[in-house]
Amino acid sequence: MRKVEPVEGQDHGDDEERDWIARCRAGDRSAFRPLVSRYARMVHGVIGRLAPRADVDDLAQQTFLAAFEHLDQFREGARFSTWLCQIAVNKTRDERRAARRRPELREEDHYDTRSVEGPEDEALGRERGQGLASALAQLGAGDRELLVLKYVMEESFDTVAEMLGTSVGAAKVRALRARERLRQILNKSKAYGGREG
Repeated sequence: MRKVEPVEGQDHGDDEERDWIARCRAGDRSAFRPLVSRYARMVHGVIGRLAPRADVDDLAQQTFLAAFEHLDQFREGARFSTWLCQIAVNKTRDERRAARRRPELREEDHYDTRSVEGPEDEALGRERGQGLASALAQLGAGDRELLVLKYVMEESFDTVAEMLGTSVGAAKVRALRARERLRQILNKSKAYGGREG
């Protein structure tokens, strides 16, 4: 397994979260449970937009296992949620590469249409969310990763660039192009009230 590179940032964690991490590092395995509880929905939401629905639970488990095993690599001052998100993206990439090497036939891939927002937001935006999830699934994996990190997870371009191993300028250009491709797909499918043309 390759080393997980944490993303530098301001100290956004609260005292309780820092305490859980410190206890985990000191050998208290039970202190990792609250971190899983806090971030399970976020991790599932990210992976659900990057991987087929059938793979989401397994990849989420792999993400948390990797985070637990490599907690010593998490740097104080970084956002734990961003570091965890980066692991989830890496696990999704690993699975995508492995799937290309497997000769087995799979059912058509379905991507998670659930929102990382609350249930009321999900109910209000279900139809739009399904159209967006379908459009995202039609994008290349790199475009999908970039858009999810920037516009779903609301990470800064600095963080997105570091997570994807590119420059900030390149990330901005890629985001502009990916948004345009997404807009074209949505317009073609007439999602969001778009018109062809």
